[in-house]
Amino acid sequence: MKLKQSAISQDEILFNSLQSARMDLEKATVLFNELTDDTAVDYASYNLLAARARYSYLLKLAKESKLSL
Repeated sequence: MKLKQSAISQDEILFNSLQSARMDLEKATVLFNELTDDTAVDYASYNLLAARARYSYLLKLAKESKLSL
């Protein structure tokens, strides 16, 4: 008996990752804009830079694979 497996394409994975990265970037931006404590701002700026880098990277991959957004 064979089990039916649902195949998720690479494009779907990339699209979902891109959506997640965009939401993370939005959250990081809001957090950075709301903080006033110096230590917290340091963390938030690191988090924001990491979120931007991830989103930019995934966006580049989507463009290279001609993913329709």
